Amino acid sequence: MLLRCLFYVLIPLSLAFMITWIKVLDRAKVELGLQHYAEKGDPTSFLKMPANALVNFGYSIIGMYWIIFTRRSEKKLGTEVFFYYIFSWMSVCYGFVQFGRIVSQTKMFAIIDQWVTLPFFAWVVCWNEFVYRQSLWQSSRFSSYMRMSFFSYFCVLLHEYGFEFVLGLHILAAIIYTIRTQDRVGTQLSIKYFWFAILCCTGFVFLKLGDHYLGQFSYFQRFSGHFWSKVCDIGQVHFVCKYFQSLQIIPKESKGVSKRLRKKY
Repeated sequence: MLLRCLFYVLIPLSLAFMITWIKVLDRAKVELGLQHYAEKGDPTSFLKMPANALVNFGYSIIGMYWIIFTRRSEKKLGTEVFFYYIFSWMSVCYGFVQFGRIVSQTKMFAIIDQWVTLPFFAWVVCWNEFVYRQSLWQSSRFSSYMRMSFFSYFCVLLHEYGFEFVLGLHILAAIIYTIRTQDRVGTQLSIKYFWFAILCCTGFVFLKLGDHYLGQFSYFQRFSGHFWSKVCDIGQVHFVCKYFQSLQIIPKESKGVSKRLRKKY
């Protein structure tokens, strides 16, 4: 299960790299250059901006933490381990994508960085749907959600703010589905983690947008708003997992799950 989930993550990621490499999405609006960051960078060094570069490994670290947790809790979590593994592997890979964007400052990594953000929220929608339907496995529905999310990035070719529009829809869908799940199987603990995730998401947006403005203040001289926005984003990944962990769910074998997922690894 563990390696199979990694394979499921790497396939669309590789496809995204291939599509970007052949320059299909070259008209996408992305920010390139150190001038877009408040951290004082050195264009001649490998890391360019050490703090902004190295903080991205936090995604990989938190992803590995949840992979280890899931591995140890497979029997307790039941079929839901699939959702934990996919989400965790996405976080691990995302850390390297983000690192690649900072150190390379190339359009390809900038596009991939935007693109792979969308499936995170789409997977949260699928996860909520699974929990809300009382562990009902719906392969066709989950696949449809993820395909729509993947190809929705092509909206960047229709408008310069196509990514922002699609990202907003993804975030809204994730919040709506989570509220619905909370209403059915939520606990006092899960609502706390829900608000922590919302707070982290909000912090990520405003700290990133205010990167240059915040650079005027001494507190943001060594570690910029962009750096702290990444800390918030990493926290968001963690609290999403904590949210689903704290729901009142009795794991059971899903009727629609394939035989391959029923095997004990």
